[in-house]
Amino acid sequence: MSNPGLALPLRFAPVYHSLVWGGRRMEAWRKDLPPGPIGESWDLTDHPRGRSVVAEGPLAGKNLRELMEADGKALVGDTWDGGDFPLLVKLIDANDRLSVQVHPDDALAVKFGLGNRGKTECWLMVSGGGDLYVGTKPGTTRDGFAKALAQNDVAAALNHITANDGDFFFLAARTVHALGRGCLLYEVQQTCDVTFRVDDWGRLGLDGKPRPLHVPQALETINYAASQPGPVVAPAHTHRDGGTVRHLALCEYFSVEERRADHTRGGGNGRCTIITCLAGHGQIATAAGAIDIAPMTTCLVPAVAGPWSADADAGSELRLLVAQPG
Repeated sequence: MSNPGLALPLRFAPVYHSLVWGGRRMEAWRKDLPPGPIGESWDLTDHPRGRSVVAEGPLAGKNLRELMEADGKALVGDTWDGGDFPLLVKLIDANDRLSVQVHPDDALAVKFGLGNRGKTECWLMVSGGGDLYVGTKPGTTRDGFAKALAQNDVAAALNHITANDGDFFFLAARTVHALGRGCLLYEVQQTCDVTFRVDDWGRLGLDGKPRPLHVPQALETINYAASQPGPVVAPAHTHRDGGTVRHLALCEYFSVEERRADHTRGGGNGRCTIITCLAGHGQIATAAGAIDIAPMTTCLVPAVAGPWSADADAGSELRLLVAQPG
């Protein structure tokens, strides 16, 4: 192993983003939350707008970009073919509605000269009561959507959903969407921050000015025939390695599942694993050592670290979001 520090689970310092629609709910778990409306915590990121820095252990102070440049294949696994870390994990607190927006797929990102990666994403709700908009209503055309937009009634063209804790939504690139007020969720996405903002509900940004819109690009990007917008139906099953599992997403970019267990394990399949603790306290361990986990914290088990295990503290049960690159 080129770097023995990669044999351990890695925990990173969050990268916070102050946004006009953000809130303060992360304060319940994050003692380092900066002042103001915090909309996003980028818990695992290799992006110019924020790069994760290892918080503890022998690699403390190293950022994810440095680790990727030195040991990308050891970190990500055999599927890595160069470049940045392929996934970005966020905790999002929507105290107000986000803009109506859409992200390009890989092909459109290239066409628009915005890189070679679009943004397919998914959301796991960790609180109930939030509302969101996903996809255009059946029968909506590009002209019909543009007309609703011109009449300042874009919501009439979108599917409106009230979200519950545990609801999971898979949003293929080109799906128009908007998180609504009250949503608290974890997002797993391709490492891409290209957003075409369609409408911002007449709101001003933190600088007191309207935020830019990208209507022509958005109208070209939106898939008006996207599949049904409801949450993914994913019942819990007994996991052979302990506890229960809900298989939430499997696509070319990532796999995502939710586990609940006193003890469970995974990894060892040649790919890294991203583990987010949603509830409970315990430890994530590899053969080289262990780190403590607590609610709303994320760790990365490098591919070269091999299998991992998760064990809850006495009297606790772990609720974990487990993701791997595709």
